[in-house]
Amino acid sequence: MASKLKILIVDPIHIKLKNYMERNFTITVKHPITQQELINCIKKYDILVLRSGAQVNNQFLEQAKHLRAIIRAGTGIDNIDLQALSKTDILFYNTPSTNSRAVAELSFSLMHCLFRHIKRASTEIESNIWNKKLLMGFELKNKNLGLIGFGSIGQEIARIAKGYDMQVSCTVSHYTAERAADMKKKDITLFDDLNVLMAFNDILVVCCPYTESTKNLLNKNNLCHLQPTSILINVARGGVVSEQDLYQSLANRDIYGAASDVFEYERQFSPLFTLDNFIGTPHIGAMTNESQEKIADLIIRFLEEKLLKEVY
Repeated sequence: MASKLKILIVDPIHIKLKNYMERNFTITVKHPITQQELINCIKKYDILVLRSGAQVNNQFLEQAKHLRAIIRAGTGIDNIDLQALSKTDILFYNTPSTNSRAVAELSFSLMHCLFRHIKRASTEIESNIWNKKLLMGFELKNKNLGLIGFGSIGQEIARIAKGYDMQVSCTVSHYTAERAADMKKKDITLFDDLNVLMAFNDILVVCCPYTESTKNLLNKNNLCHLQPTSILINVARGGVVSEQDLYQSLANRDIYGAASDVFEYERQFSPLFTLDNFIGTPHIGAMTNESQEKIADLIIRFLEEKLLKEVY
C-alpha cells in the first residue's frame, strides 16, 4: 500500500471531516499560522485545507513543490489567486452555496442586536444597570430591507425577510429591465442605482462578492445616503466597505448603527470596535454545525473521487 498523503489544515474544520482525514491521511493542524510560516512549511505537504486566512499567491505557490490539491472549506476565493493557480497542476476545490442559510441567519441576528441594543443591555446588566427606558428599540416587521448583491446569500435573506413582512429590494452587478421585471414577480424591487437603494431602505445588507469593482464600494460618497435611523450589515468581505468612512458615519451618528462579520484586516484592532453603535463578529457567518457538516460531506466526496482513488 502506498504511503498516506500528507494534509496541512490551517483553519478550523468540522469534526466529521477531521475524523475522516485522520483515518485516511496523515494530517497536521497548524492554527493559527502566519503567512510566512505557511510558506516555509508547505513543501512538506500534499494537500492544503484552508478558509479565509491564508493567502494562495505566487510567493506561496513557488514553495508548494509537492502540493496536489488546495481545498477551501467554504465559499469565498478572494484569498486565492486563481490565475496563478491555473498555471500549476494543483487541484482546487471550494464549496459554494453551503453557508447561505447560516450567513443569512447571522444577518438577522445582527439586525436584532443593533435595533434592540443587545450589546449595551448585556454589558450594563453585568453591572446591575437597568436602563430600560434608554434601550427603546425597533422591530424588524415592515422595515425596508436593501440587499447589495443577490446571490445565494441574498436570496436566502430575502426568503427569511418575507416572514418579517419586510419589503425587499436589491442591486446586482448586471441590471437589465428583464431581470427587474422577473424580480418584481417575486415581490422584490431591483434598483439600478446604488445610491437610490441606500436612501430607500431602513436596513442595508452587503452580501456581494469582493472583486476589484466592489473594493470600497461603500464609502463616504454613498454612505451619506443612508438615514440617521438606518443600519448597515456587512456579511460580504471587509474590503467592500471602507472601514474608515464607516467609522466617521457612525461616530457622527449619521447612521443608527452598523455590524460586520468581516474586516479588511482580520485579527487586527479596528477603531470600529470602540464605538457603541457598532457590533463586530470574527467571521463566524458560516460557523454553524449544519453548514460545516455540509462542507465536510462535499470535501470528503472530493477527496474520495479525486485523490484517494489515485493513491489506492
